[in-house]
Amino acid sequence: MIAAYVGAEPVTVAAVDELAAAMRDGPFAARLPHPSSAEGRNLRRWLVQVLTATAVAEQEARRRGLPPAGTAAPPTLGRALRLGGVAAAVAAARPDVYAAVTEGVTVGEDAIRDYWERNRDRHPEPLDRSRAAVAAVLGQAARDRHFGRWLDERCAALVRLMPGFEHPGDPAQPDYAHHH
Repeated sequence: MIAAYVGAEPVTVAAVDELAAAMRDGPFAARLPHPSSAEGRNLRRWLVQVLTATAVAEQEARRRGLPPAGTAAPPTLGRALRLGGVAAAVAAARPDVYAAVTEGVTVGEDAIRDYWERNRDRHPEPLDRSRAAVAAVLGQAARDRHFGRWLDERCAALVRLMPGFEHPGDPAQPDYAHHH
């Protein structure tokens, strides 16, 4: 049974079930929703998002001739909040793809100066002494934005979700719960 396609490659329901089982056997199992609840079904939908986005990165790695992925460390909370959970998981799983996709992303001098002027409480030193730190912060943010946009665009172009595995935020799916 197929949960999604990434290009011509299937993401199987078995792969989704395997990832769900690993999470239910992990240290945060008690925090997970019951599988038969709406939240539990949406968790499965999120896992499909992770698996399809990871498959997009794997396809990109093969296209670029990068080696197979090694064991990935989980993303930090800060990285997950900055980049988004799915994109952060993909960047952690394939840091080489992240690096390749974001190679050449830079921040201009005007942006560095503007940030320094607006954040003197964080950078009280003169700009010439703060430039490297400010450039590092802004550069990471720019690379994260670029990678997130790239991943969104590639997923939109390549991923086809099967019924029952729609995005959790899709208002057409029956467990949609984002209400104002």
